[in-house]
Formats: sequence, C-alpha cells, structure tokens
Amino acid sequence: LVGPFQVASSLVRKFEHFSPAILHALGQTAVGLSVPDIENSISDKDLEASIPALGEVRGWNADQSSAIINKLLSSGYQIRNGQSLANLGSLMTGLNSSTLQSLPPELVVEAMKLPEFVQ
Repeated sequence: LVGPFQVASSLVRKFEHFSPAILHALGQTAVGLSVPDIENSISDKDLEASIPALGEVRGWNADQSSAIINKLLSSGYQIRNGQSLANLGSLMTGLNSSTLQSLPPELVVEAMKLPEFVQ
C-alpha cells in the first residue's frame, strides 16, 4: 500500500524548480516537498510569494516547516503584523520558540483576532 505522503513525494519529484504557480497548483500535494527541495529548488522570492498557498497545506513535518521558516527568515522575511503571522498558517509550527518570544505581544494579539490564525 502506498500512503498519501509517498504519492505526494513522487509527484513533486517531477519538478526541478518550484514557482509560486506550481506550488499553488500542487495544493496539499506540496506536503511531499523534501527539505532539499525546499532549500534548493525554491527561490527566496518564490517561497515568500507562495506563503499563502503553503500555509494552507496540512501535515508538514517539523523538518519541512522549519526549513521553510528558516529559509524565509534568512532571506529577510519579516513578521511585521498580525496578518503576516496569520498568513504562515500551518507553517507556524516551524517557528522556533525564540522567534515567537521576540514577536511583540500586540502583534500576536492582532493575529489572534483573525479567523485564519485561529484555525
């Protein structure tokens, strides 16, 4: 029996570069991205542009979500307000505790008022 993750992994292996359009089209199948795919096959700019789509994907493992968040933050992405925090969606599990603790409390309160953050 082949599980959903194996199917997703085999589908994403067909691509060498992941543009925002491809990442959006992959939808939930993006969960098959490997850490090397995330680190090497998605440009910083394309990764940032794909946050809304990637944040809707469920089932990221800790290594995947951490790789995505670390790549975003190292490329200069900033969590500037509650909406930018909420946009991370399911990727928020990749935020380490020191990053979370460094966020201004009012930013977190602002995010908590957004329905997409609560989900």
